[in-house]
Amino acid sequence: MVTDRRTFVDLTLSARVFATARYTYVPFDVPPGTTRIEVSMSLDRPASVGLGLFDSRGTGHRSPGFRGMSGVERREVFVGLREATPGFTPGPLPAGRWTVIIPVFLAALPTRVTLRVRLVRGEQVSPAVPGPLPGVVRPGPGWYRGDLHCHTEASSDAWSSGSALTPAGWADLARMVGLDFLALTDHNVVSQNSDLARAAGGTVLLLAGEEMTNWFHGHATVSGIAPGEWFDFRQSPFGLPLPTGGGRIQDLVAAVRQSGGFLSAAHPLLPTMGWQFLAEALVDPAARPDALEVWNGRWHLNDEAALRVWHRLLCRGWPVVANGGSDLHGTAVDPELGPGTPTTVVFASSLAREPIVAALRAGRCFVTRHPRGVEVYLTATGPAGQHTFTGGSLHTSPGVTVSAQVLVRGGGGMALSLHTRRGRVLDVVLSADEQVVELPVVMGERSDFVRAEVRRRPGRRLPWPDLGMEALTNPIRLVNGPAPTPTVPEHAPPPA
Repeated sequence: MVTDRRTFVDLTLSARVFATARYTYVPFDVPPGTTRIEVSMSLDRPASVGLGLFDSRGTGHRSPGFRGMSGVERREVFVGLREATPGFTPGPLPAGRWTVIIPVFLAALPTRVTLRVRLVRGEQVSPAVPGPLPGVVRPGPGWYRGDLHCHTEASSDAWSSGSALTPAGWADLARMVGLDFLALTDHNVVSQNSDLARAAGGTVLLLAGEEMTNWFHGHATVSGIAPGEWFDFRQSPFGLPLPTGGGRIQDLVAAVRQSGGFLSAAHPLLPTMGWQFLAEALVDPAARPDALEVWNGRWHLNDEAALRVWHRLLCRGWPVVANGGSDLHGTAVDPELGPGTPTTVVFASSLAREPIVAALRAGRCFVTRHPRGVEVYLTATGPAGQHTFTGGSLHTSPGVTVSAQVLVRGGGGMALSLHTRRGRVLDVVLSADEQVVELPVVMGERSDFVRAEVRRRPGRRLPWPDLGMEALTNPIRLVNGPAPTPTVPEHAPPPA
């Protein structure tokens, strides 16, 4: 059919889906010269399914042919040479066998899926290409505030809220609330990362990211990747069969490390969306992410549970970082939840992608309730001129005393606690909004650590299930062994 100088080829495809935790693949052929592909879906009975697309480069694990994914919220998508549905990547449309992927979240009864595909041959224009990442936004070392879990309109559930932000909208909001950087972590898609330097506007660092959303076994945020880089969501825990195109969690960890990104298990103890790969991580270091997102949005009981799991992992010697992120899906989703709720505050050599990621991996950070929340600067001194701060290490011997110091700002009337392998070792009510607390720690026979928390005090009408968390730090490690030579003291002065 020819209309307005465009040629249409319409295809009708079908598949049958059933049960849960499955992927169905429906192939179709794309002729040369195609400039736009439209796909719509209908079901013959209610079911919960998604809609994604691979091009002719195939459906294999981490295939470069992945073009986008939607959850249950979208039933119509398109990709073109220069434009596409949010969450789908525009660009060249290579001829050959393309594939619709249908994640089956739940189909209680056998359900017929009908796909209508329209192939358009129209005006040939130059395909879209990814723009550059932001460079150095601010030179020089400092404490930089960021949100490591942000959703744009490229996430279909954020889009359906009606208040999802674009990358440029996120940058504007970050400037308004006092954030320095953001990671755009949309569900399984990377189209939001295509033009971050322009969207950031020069004063905010937008980190390219993705939330690897394995709907059946857990989510993980990936921050600081390259434009167009994509990480697969088709993993199974050890002992379960792999889906078509699937891989083990070790494959994801290795791929993110190779890319230079930062991998954090998102909301790891949240019911129905918890991280089901912890057992593997305990026995296989190759399965361990860089971090656990122990604080997701407002502090809830599942965050408290994640904090306790993280503490136990520290006791086992696992060098895992604690971080937080708002997981904001739209400005109207929750009036009490905004960008940087919570905020991860990082000490980095400059406000740029590589320094921020390096600092996150090293645990040079603390998490606070909001962008202007309580500040907690943890330092420690030890023998042989050693001095370090959050994320660092002191080397000493059993029986030797080291000194931990905590500077808390904005915590007047709140409770500061310090924690080591032995548990809570100090509780003090802060009498001033800026206060320094010091604790001597005697080194035991085993390597240890020290970390800090600040909470509102019980009896201050804490709304259930809010347990009063205001800020928490990553640990300083106390290592049994001689100090390195030469000793180089590490300092990270708080902002003036």
